[in-house]
Amino acid sequence: MTEFTEVRQRLTYFERYSHGAPDRLDEIVALQRGVIGRRIHLIASACYPFDSVLRALAEPSFVLPAEGMPGARYLPGAEVMDLVEDSGESLVLKLFGGAEGYRATLQPHSGTQANQIVYNAVLKPDDTVLCLRPRDGGHISHSVLLSRRQRTINYDLTFEGNLDYADLREKAIAHRPRLIIVGGSALPRSIDFETCGRIAHEVGSLLHADVSHTATFIAAGLHPAVFPHCDFVTFNTVKNLRGPNAGILIYRSEFETSVHASIFPTTQGGANESGMLGKLACFLEWQTRDIRTYAKDVVACAQSLGRTFVDRGVRLVTGGTDCHMLLLDLRDHGCSGAAIERRLEALGVLANRNLVPGDPRSPSETSGLRIGATNLAILGYEQADLDVLGNLLVDALRDEPPPPTTVVEHLVDKYQRHLMTPLW
Repeated sequence: MTEFTEVRQRLTYFERYSHGAPDRLDEIVALQRGVIGRRIHLIASACYPFDSVLRALAEPSFVLPAEGMPGARYLPGAEVMDLVEDSGESLVLKLFGGAEGYRATLQPHSGTQANQIVYNAVLKPDDTVLCLRPRDGGHISHSVLLSRRQRTINYDLTFEGNLDYADLREKAIAHRPRLIIVGGSALPRSIDFETCGRIAHEVGSLLHADVSHTATFIAAGLHPAVFPHCDFVTFNTVKNLRGPNAGILIYRSEFETSVHASIFPTTQGGANESGMLGKLACFLEWQTRDIRTYAKDVVACAQSLGRTFVDRGVRLVTGGTDCHMLLLDLRDHGCSGAAIERRLEALGVLANRNLVPGDPRSPSETSGLRIGATNLAILGYEQADLDVLGNLLVDALRDEPPPPTTVVEHLVDKYQRHLMTPLW
């Protein structure tokens, strides 16, 4: 903590008194490296990328704009980006077993942009969308952003916190939505996409799966397949695929014309060329790595932490997890997610506050805490250290005397030293 404060003070000094951009940049980079290298990173919405992804992001690909689609650019000099996109599309579909009858694009700037590309491709102003509310685990782009222009109806969860497929079907029949969205940002369990596809087909709706948090587990075969049940699949490669913070869209081939028009110029400007190269690097990595073993390791780390929580009387939404994510319900402990987030950060552990189903608190306070285990698997945490970390988290939740600073420092030193490579 002291090191972080000193760097922050030096940065303030340079902001006030130095006009040297390189010096100022060095200070900012040092500050960021300190956060990355000296904190235990349990934020579920991001993970450590492959080194090749970092190298790709450092390339000046953006110097040659690539507006438009491969083979139909608006500016010259985009031949290499054509290769990047064509290769990337092939690798994305291959990762999911081929996905016959589908196309993919690397162009969305983010997962949210990928979602908006779908909306702009298929929705008219008077269309209805059926989705999960953010308070129940849905992403804000599914309803908060979308409801500004569309009529949105929300389906519910079961008492245990799982998707209520009966309610989904009942509301789909009652409202006949143009689009049904499944998936979210705080759903610890897998989704039955085949059942969702049958419901959508029954009422003549399109089905959109946002699998940003679960694409890895679907591709690994640990979760039910999305194809051929969904018309659109979106995700961000930063969650646990070890790619950049950027989006992917997979869609049925019949929507190619409308999707291309929605990408540019309707939804976003030109492509993020460096981001697309970073995504290609990510998918190239998965050609030579065992994604199934990796996904199993991630789930095992999450479930190990989950057992510690349950054994010590901490309630988990859905009682556990099928992925990298644990959602702690803090309502029995009398403290907010925001308070625990701050308490953990003071110990050197990063996890984020999160709403839980039926949450009486605001999104800025919340009654839940979301924990991601992806980085623990990437770093190779051993079971004994997972137990130490899990108990440290429970002690912090209960506001018990904090552990010696050496506990977190030991875990950081043991597992994160190799993060501080020249690339970082």
